[in-house]
Amino acid sequence: MKQPNVLLIILDATRVDHCSYYNPALPTTPALDELAAEGVIFQAAFACAPWTLPAMSAILTGLYPAQTNIEARRVLASTHQTLAARLKAHGYATFAISKNNWFGSEFGLLQGFDAFHKLWQLLQTKTDLTEVSLSQAYPGQNLVISAAKGSLRGNWLKNTVNLLSRRVKVLKDSDYGARRTSQPVQQWISAQSGPWFALVHYLEAHLEYKPPIQWARQFTDDWPQAQTLLAADQVRRCYRHITGVERLTPEELRVWRQLYAAEVAYQDHALGQLLRWLKETGRYNDTLIIVVADHGESLGEHGLLNHLYGVYDPLIHVPLVMRGPGIGRGSKVSSLVQTNDIFGTVLTAAGAPLPDHARSLLDAHGTRRYIVAEYGPPRTPHSDLLARFSLQASDFAPFMRSLVAVRTERHKLITGSDGTLELYDLANDPAELANQAAGAPEKLVELRGLLAEWQSAVGLAPAQQTASVAPPVVAPEVAARLKALGYLD
Repeated sequence: MKQPNVLLIILDATRVDHCSYYNPALPTTPALDELAAEGVIFQAAFACAPWTLPAMSAILTGLYPAQTNIEARRVLASTHQTLAARLKAHGYATFAISKNNWFGSEFGLLQGFDAFHKLWQLLQTKTDLTEVSLSQAYPGQNLVISAAKGSLRGNWLKNTVNLLSRRVKVLKDSDYGARRTSQPVQQWISAQSGPWFALVHYLEAHLEYKPPIQWARQFTDDWPQAQTLLAADQVRRCYRHITGVERLTPEELRVWRQLYAAEVAYQDHALGQLLRWLKETGRYNDTLIIVVADHGESLGEHGLLNHLYGVYDPLIHVPLVMRGPGIGRGSKVSSLVQTNDIFGTVLTAAGAPLPDHARSLLDAHGTRRYIVAEYGPPRTPHSDLLARFSLQASDFAPFMRSLVAVRTERHKLITGSDGTLELYDLANDPAELANQAAGAPEKLVELRGLLAEWQSAVGLAPAQQTASVAPPVVAPEVAARLKALGYLD
């Protein structure tokens, strides 16, 4: 059997309830809906973590974050062979494109990729220069002088063009790279003569929510309020809201959610363009296409925004659609699955050897009795971000804990490193508002037993989940880009 091409599309921070196939009341994802009608929908797919680095490491290795200790290390060790590396060894050409800076070479996710296109650069170069990074690298100096110094670290002409492209960016024309994604992907795919694996990572649904104006107008019904939020420092508003220092008003939060929906719709528009090109060039039917979110997003639930400080369902329940050779048409799987199962699924489809830990969604036994999601431990915010947000480190004290969730189809237990326990009956309380930990001791024991079973199955002792390791040294320009995306450490 001919090896299929593999297109893995990552929708950053995309909630399943903002996809039309799951929630028809929101007309956001016609392209994804069309793909879903031709393939299989996993209705109960869950991420292994609520933010990109550990969530993507799970997808690319088949391992839980605790097994790679990536939450503490902030880098995927080379001892964990990635999906790209395994496919490359099996004869595949490999490519990735992203604007999420956790895909920088410092963090290990790019192991095995022949080529990587940085959407945070207009012209591809090894040196990353931004206004913020220059200010950090050369504090107190004139930007022009700083740029001149920084450009000497690489191709000065390309570096200058990249810097200027950020300077002239206009809000109404801005996006997170979606409109610049298709061409590099198409060029790379067109150059391949054998089987290929391409990872395409869309960042549109990630904070900040500032879609092109036509999408913003289409999805908002209070344009003056929308304009105010579009012009705001949304990352600042986010963290002041989370800490309770300055909450978004109900009207602001309502429009905030509408802008998020607009981003999801704009992202789907870009996805549709890529899928149409595959059809027009005759590659569509020979390609295994998997569309999944790395994690979800909080839009005010539990007082949270963005994708931090929780493992509630809005953060981990994600869209997962698969279409391609050998995949049933128009089917739905309602049983629990996890995103780290994508690793074994792709290897199985490619005919590549499967490591012992891998599971495949193509297997009749690919579903799970329960899923597990992990978060933390978070780190104390940097002083420059505290100054930007006009906050104190003590404002974040309630959130400085790691979390582990174990979830069955009906119940969910969240355990905190601070000793907190949250138990929810999802059938009667899907919003996870009524904590039953004190009133349902038998169910608490049952779910704790599942958590212990998982720890044993993946070779962990409870203490290993929060093991501390020195983080990697991150270049100032990389740290600056991560902070721009709202990451505090």
